[in-house]
Amino acid sequence: MSLFTKPNIRKGQTLTCKYPKHGRRNILKRHSGVVEAMGCTHNGVYATIRSENGQVRSLSLEKMIDLSVG
Repeated sequence: MSLFTKPNIRKGQTLTCKYPKHGRRNILKRHSGVVEAMGCTHNGVYATIRSENGQVRSLSLEKMIDLSVG
């Protein structure tokens, strides 16, 4: 995936990516789940995902590494 191309992410798709721990560290954590919502703020585009154990996270698309949508 190029820096300038983002995949089409829609509600209901499964998303898997690596994301910086606490949103800013140099330690990456793998997140995966079903996309519940997409949004746009002054900080950029984000996706809200719900993992299998019920945990909900809002992740910035710009910080996602090795993003795969299925």
